Amino acid sequence: MNPQLFLLKLCSACVFFGRAYEHLFFDAPYRSILWDEKMFSPVVVKIFNMDWNTYVTNTLVDNKIQNGVISIGIFYFLCGIVSVFITRKNYEVLKYIIGTGAVSLIFLAVLQAKSNFYHFAMFFEHAIQFGSPIALLGYFKIKEKQLTYILLLKLIIALTFISHGLYAVGWPYPVPGNFVTMVMNILTITENQAKTFLLIAGCLDFLVAILIFLPKISKIALVYAVVWGLLTAFARIVSGLTYDVSPIIFHQYLFTTVYRIPHGLIPLFAFYFIKQNRKNTFEALTESYRKMKSITNSYKTLFRKYFIRSC
Repeated sequence: MNPQLFLLKLCSACVFFGRAYEHLFFDAPYRSILWDEKMFSPVVVKIFNMDWNTYVTNTLVDNKIQNGVISIGIFYFLCGIVSVFITRKNYEVLKYIIGTGAVSLIFLAVLQAKSNFYHFAMFFEHAIQFGSPIALLGYFKIKEKQLTYILLLKLIIALTFISHGLYAVGWPYPVPGNFVTMVMNILTITENQAKTFLLIAGCLDFLVAILIFLPKISKIALVYAVVWGLLTAFARIVSGLTYDVSPIIFHQYLFTTVYRIPHGLIPLFAFYFIKQNRKNTFEALTESYRKMKSITNSYKTLFRKYFIRSC
């Protein structure tokens, strides 16, 4: 199998399988809308013919919501399987399943942001996660559009790292307690030292988000993104194992690592894709420059004709 395609399939599968496990055995923030009285009460009253207090305290309704969450988890599991087996031959059929899964992941990211006081960084830190299945689908259709594809890859990487950086430095949002706890557990340092470590890491996140767009040093920045992305993904399970090495710890923490693995693998894919398509990318840039130059010359010609006639 093409190594690049393998990486993309692995990324998409990790996101879907990790989220599937979360939905099947834990919960997801769908109640942030379904239990939002201002937003959802008109639906409850007019469609369900039920007053709000009865709706939010009805165990049958809550069971239906939970069954819906489980159903989405089953669908994510299906998307993970499809991500593994999609090829150019079956692409036209399977693309709809993965595409629907990607849209669902975007909606999930919106709900995550809503349930966290509408923090925009909470949405954009999921960019690599919902971007992984999109990148997989795009890989089958890039052809001569390598430059656009590379820019989109860099964009989702930058958005994820910037968002993580905002939380790590504690601006404009407070530093998440689980960030501090993970650093303290893994490095066995004090709380203040952990916050200093996160501040430095956050600043490096911002730097990487800029450097990946600079051709001469983008590869170095992507290598850092690979290492740091994988370290932060596995930090979840490693931090959990500092409490106890038991099946329950793996049950509680492993899935959070699985759906974050693409945070390191998407930069790795971008690194190899840029390396192997350097010639095509250069040709695309040259062609874009020629087109821009041609358009500029056309405007100059029109301007001169108009100016001469006016005179």
